Amino acid sequence: MRAFFASKQFNYIFSVLAILAMWAVWLIAYAVVGNDYIVPSFADTMRRLGELLTESFFWRSFGMTLARAVEGWLLAFGCAVVGIALGALSEKFRFFLGPFVAVLRVIPTLAVTLMLLLWSSANTVPVIVTFMMLFPVSYAQLGAAYRAVDVQLLEMADVYGLSRTDRIFRIAVPQMLPALFSQAGPNLSLAIKVAVSAEVLARTYISMGGILADANGTLEIARMFAVTLVLLISGGLIEFALGHLTRITDRWTHGRGKEGV
Repeated sequence: MRAFFASKQFNYIFSVLAILAMWAVWLIAYAVVGNDYIVPSFADTMRRLGELLTESFFWRSFGMTLARAVEGWLLAFGCAVVGIALGALSEKFRFFLGPFVAVLRVIPTLAVTLMLLLWSSANTVPVIVTFMMLFPVSYAQLGAAYRAVDVQLLEMADVYGLSRTDRIFRIAVPQMLPALFSQAGPNLSLAIKVAVSAEVLARTYISMGGILADANGTLEIARMFAVTLVLLISGGLIEFALGHLTRITDRWTHGRGKEGV
């Protein structure tokens, strides 16, 4: 019995209880407010959700939003990799890049989106905004992972005369990947949230943000809740799926022989 209470299965029970608690808050809020234009009923939201799932336009919009989020996320991660690599080679470049990262970290999303609409299309703005929001996050995470690399191993590599390529791909990268893999799910989930927000402001046509904006304009609150539920569930599934990437690095750390233990 003690082993069960200490197991992951028991921990999942608390996650289910948290979901049930949020559902209960929704039901209570609907009962207290009593206004479908403020808080829609759970049954009406589920009916709207069922309608959405049968619409081809919805699935096209979902796919386009996901594609924009992934594109912005990958661009941010790729540029962060280049920035950290060049900063590791040159301290001057790291100090040069620092102010740009700081500006992107504090710049208001709303202001950026509105300005970008003057210079770009409604389909491109969500990708740019996602990149701008995710780049400082990815840069900080990569920087922390790089600084956490065991210095003694790098010194040992110098002693044994390992090439720079071997030091990067056999020492630095394997030590950095566990931290990066653990952040992949949350970062992509954040990218989706940022992309949808930009789509709402940009009124992007084929997008989840566009559906939310249209539903808000016609006061279809249940439809807005249904779309929000889809985004919540999608984000949760993405984080859960990408969370298993850490198993790859666990093999490096603990060895293949302990997988079945």
